[in-house]
Amino acid sequence: MTKLSLNVLMAAVILAVAAPVKAEDLVVTQYKADPSGAPFAVSIEKGFFKKAGVDIEVISGDGGGTSVRNVIASDLGYGETSPAGVIAAILEGQDIKIVNLGSRSLASNVIIVMPNSPIKTIQDLKGKKFGISNPKSLGEMTAVLAMEKGGMKPDDLQRVALGGLSGALSALENGVVDATSIPGVLFLARGAESKYRVIMGPKELPFLPPAIGIASGKLMKNNPDKLRAILAGRREGVKFIYEHKQEALPTLIKLYEPLPAKDTTTLVNQLVDAKFWSEGKIEMELLQNAVRAMKYVGMLNSEPDLSKMIDTSFLPSDLQK
Repeated sequence: MTKLSLNVLMAAVILAVAAPVKAEDLVVTQYKADPSGAPFAVSIEKGFFKKAGVDIEVISGDGGGTSVRNVIASDLGYGETSPAGVIAAILEGQDIKIVNLGSRSLASNVIIVMPNSPIKTIQDLKGKKFGISNPKSLGEMTAVLAMEKGGMKPDDLQRVALGGLSGALSALENGVVDATSIPGVLFLARGAESKYRVIMGPKELPFLPPAIGIASGKLMKNNPDKLRAILAGRREGVKFIYEHKQEALPTLIKLYEPLPAKDTTTLVNQLVDAKFWSEGKIEMELLQNAVRAMKYVGMLNSEPDLSKMIDTSFLPSDLQK
């Protein structure tokens, strides 16, 4: 081998060793608008994913079927999105499984009325109009399960689709609807208690998981250790938020900017108190609540076999039961 060839070979080896490994993209629905994804930000910041053996970056998904399709099409094949879109996709034959629970309840939302409204409790909504973004949305599921929790039938409330959360808020402010539900981040950003009155807060809202983790068949078959590392790293982020809340806050305040730091602090305090984030363990009752809500809003006509949609084998061993 000539001296020139040897130098070229050595340079190539050095470049290959020095080149940074590109982080893999992981899809999380409404990452910077919905607090379900907070553990990912903490685990990235604190190095929990790298310690577990994986390097990731988070990209935000739009939700529903779009996020499911994005997960399936991604190189990684893992993400978190709402259960309704996941269940519908599995029933359509998509090669994915539910592998972890992300968040446990609708505590990231609030149900609100205007300050001068005569409505004081969820029972007072019987026969009233409830603003939702779109049919079959999480907002509509929130409405029907809230009515159920209040001892009423879902159809005791008239759901009015208004095309988006901004439309629902405008309709509420102009008296077109009597109540609506919105994410806590938006509630705080729009003026919170100075502008609206909460009739059902974080700790009172039904247990329906806004986010569940899904993995593609390709990821589960070809890179099972990578999936285990993701779930283990995410779990450490959840534990850190619960056990070291004050240390986690700077990361979350940055994540939810331009929401003021005091509002993010309020939101995180409420969600910690409501045990909003899950370490990953599958709670069947919560998924069954999601199925029931899907039936109420016309997304399902029969009872799906949830057990066939779930694979807990990639979770840390103590969370698999």
